[in-house]
Amino acid sequence: MHVHRLPLHGTNAYVISGEHHVLVDTGPERARADLLDGLANIGLTGADLSLVLATHAHSTSIGNAAYLQREFHVPIAVHGADAPILASGLDRSVRLTDPIGFVMRWLGDTRFDATSPDVVFGHTLSLDGFGCAGTVVHTPGHTIGSATVVLPTGDAIIGDLLMGGWFGGRVNASQPARHYFAEVPQRVVRSLALLNRLGVQRLHPGTGGVLQMDDVRRQIIRRANDVASGPARARMRERRLREEPVIHGAN
Repeated sequence: MHVHRLPLHGTNAYVISGEHHVLVDTGPERARADLLDGLANIGLTGADLSLVLATHAHSTSIGNAAYLQREFHVPIAVHGADAPILASGLDRSVRLTDPIGFVMRWLGDTRFDATSPDVVFGHTLSLDGFGCAGTVVHTPGHTIGSATVVLPTGDAIIGDLLMGGWFGGRVNASQPARHYFAEVPQRVVRSLALLNRLGVQRLHPGTGGVLQMDDVRRQIIRRANDVASGPARARMRERRLREEPVIHGAN
């Protein structure tokens, strides 16, 4: 199994190649030519995809989902909480977590081609039926229906749960950073803690470079626990997170 990163106008899409090929996110509509070129560079066309998995329903992540579904008959999977957004063709309002987010939202396009998903999942979705080893798990935070693909290699494709660096990953791309937007920001750390318990070691975000779970624990999870509970309880929680991993792949 191999994970290919496709850089698309400041966002990342990923192809998981196993027996078949699963595309995780599609980038914005304006990146359609780059998406098709990126697939061609790894020897694929849209017709070779067994699934488009949307980590969340925002224009920057699913801008080409309807196109791939229509032109190549590729099924789309999305969490049930984000399925209405996919069908509406309009991003749902999210809370800004950083002043830069106001500028990014003002410059960005919140509309995309609406469509209906072929697969709607809840807590988990196995990718075995689509020719790839891996499990999709519900990780709310960026949106209510955000999801992460957890792979048996210790890698996870997290969408916009976190960013790598700032300004589209142009600065400190491997530095864990909270995204500029979050629909339920109080759930972000809880979702990251879940991925930690599932044994994730490397996180592949929708923006920026690869993040190390050690850095995420230290800079995001532990820091949030320090604020919420004080340093003593935070250290106890952090130790438990390190010492009690769950074998990932379990539903």
